[in-house]
Amino acid sequence: MLLESSETGVRTRAFPSQWLAWYAVGVLMILYVCSFADRQILSLLVTPIKRDFGMTNTQVGLLQGFTFAVFYTTLGLPLGWLADRMSRRWIIACGVFFWSLAATACGLAGNATQLFMARIGVGVGEASLSPSAYSMITDYFKPEKLGRAFGIYNMGITIGSGIALIAGGLVVSWVSAAGETFALPGIGAVRAWQLVFVVTGAPGLLLCLLMLTVPEPPRRGLLHGASSETAKRAVPLSQVVRFMYARASLYGLHFISFGLLAAVGYGMVSWGPTAFSQDFKVTVGTVALGIGIIVVTCGSLGMYGAGRISDWLTARGRTDAAMIVCIGMAIATGITGTLAQFSESLTMLWILTALMNLTIASYSALAPMAIGLVTPNQMRGQASAMYLLVINLIGLGFGPVIVPVISDHVLQDPTKLRIGLAILCSVCCATATILLFVLRPIYARHVQEAAQWR
Repeated sequence: MLLESSETGVRTRAFPSQWLAWYAVGVLMILYVCSFADRQILSLLVTPIKRDFGMTNTQVGLLQGFTFAVFYTTLGLPLGWLADRMSRRWIIACGVFFWSLAATACGLAGNATQLFMARIGVGVGEASLSPSAYSMITDYFKPEKLGRAFGIYNMGITIGSGIALIAGGLVVSWVSAAGETFALPGIGAVRAWQLVFVVTGAPGLLLCLLMLTVPEPPRRGLLHGASSETAKRAVPLSQVVRFMYARASLYGLHFISFGLLAAVGYGMVSWGPTAFSQDFKVTVGTVALGIGIIVVTCGSLGMYGAGRISDWLTARGRTDAAMIVCIGMAIATGITGTLAQFSESLTMLWILTALMNLTIASYSALAPMAIGLVTPNQMRGQASAMYLLVINLIGLGFGPVIVPVISDHVLQDPTKLRIGLAILCSVCCATATILLFVLRPIYARHVQEAAQWR
């Protein structure tokens, strides 16, 4: 398939100013922080939700993972289609408002069914963000700066998860000390854990307005002969599927390997705080505060560092830079994450958890960047949505569920959550490492082929 060269058409347009581009990334990161805070806060509320709604570990695992993942991923496909045709900033702004409303509604649920429905709403709204954000960021920056840009945007994962743990832990401690129920104006009495959802979800109802200050960047790397206007209707989903199917080894290995790494991350976030508290007899609030600080500092440093290393290698001619970095990160995560689950010392557990967080989320910056480098502009939103579909069905659908399945049904001991985490981490990281080794030369070849339109 022929693509627009740098000598013709829209590729001659100058990139937006660096200030404007980095401002846009900053706004997108803030919204991603809200996204992950609303997504992950549930991991701190396992015990009171089980108590008040009579749910098992497995049911809560489904609530954290599969229920959210199904709608988050499937709705991402039509929203990715829209991102290739319509204003990406408006898609994001509307999505932020909707998921924030649904996240707040989680705090008003009166039973398990209502909580499941509100959780579905969070997934539907959050599906709007990343396909559009990935496409916009790729249009804002030259390839040698994309690693840093994606690293900063995806720091929303670590900062959002960390804030959910820190703020959620503080709120949990506060509401536990203050009482079991609270009266909200115009709503009435809510349980302590329900107030946590309201406190973390409501700010997004206003923060969505930030997106309206971000301009829509010109689309780059269009199909041959297309303009920004014709791009809106040029590529149907069937053509995107054919394009990706012709490169099945590239996209297939990419999606599966990073899906396995996502399963490790989501499993750790979903059950790590509960396992910490349970095995070392410390309060959930204390554990949440400690892990939250580690995630924000070590996780963000690792995310940004991975992007910088990738950019450094790219500037020196390594077309496989992203895969090289991800292979190293997968190996390091498998070692530190598995060892952490067998530590009998709380101090050593904290140290290994900090080391693991330097690497565990780094793939989140480089994996979507890699998609943008090998996919035409008119297909990026849909290709990104397919990427999110696969990695989140594996990551969100498998990670949070397999841990309690191992403890509840294989080991038949709900207290053995750390064994489930160790199995998840070691098996998924080892498999992902092997697949990434196979993917590396394939990816490098496709980056070289795409250089004509980059």
